[in-house]
Amino acid sequence: MAEEFTLYGSFLSGPTYKVGLMLALTGQAHAYRHVDLSKAEQKSPEFLKLNRFGQVPVLVHAGRPLVQSCAIIEYLADLTGRFGGKDAIERQEAREWLHWDVDRLMPWMNRTRFYTRFVKPDPAVMEATRKAAAMGLDALETLLTGREFILPSGPSMADIGLFSSVVHAAEAEFDLDEYPVIQAWWQRIAALPGFKLPYELLPKS
Repeated sequence: MAEEFTLYGSFLSGPTYKVGLMLALTGQAHAYRHVDLSKAEQKSPEFLKLNRFGQVPVLVHAGRPLVQSCAIIEYLADLTGRFGGKDAIERQEAREWLHWDVDRLMPWMNRTRFYTRFVKPDPAVMEATRKAAAMGLDALETLLTGREFILPSGPSMADIGLFSSVVHAAEAEFDLDEYPVIQAWWQRIAALPGFKLPYELLPKS
């Protein structure tokens, strides 16, 4: 039921999209509360009561606020019995991919996008950030070769997490035509029931 979940976030936020996509793919109806990052609403006393870290997203389930997007989608996999892998071994592999993403791909892609769209840092900072993001994409292209999805059994929270890191590649001025394996994987994810792209899925207000 819709009242069981409330997602707090921003349509500009990749981590918010990660949780929103997991909710959509698992068919979980939810209320949505826009957090205006331009006004630093995520640092307000009211919001800090939901998330001590002052970040989006927050998913409130049955009155309990859940934070950190990877932890949230793992929680939803447990709750719904979907996208968690077929057994403990696959579940562990999915977790390993999520941690790899947080280390090697997501922060660099997000920062490159942020610097491209919103601020102009020192050119050396931009070059270093873009290089790190490109290395992450190159690694993902190699790692996905020969796989339909991350896990042998089918789509999982690992695909959802990684997809949220590459979905804004164009806004970071990366051309995914240069990554045919990632492109083919993207199309398989986009074919999943309930799939939507960020600006279709997340309200702007």
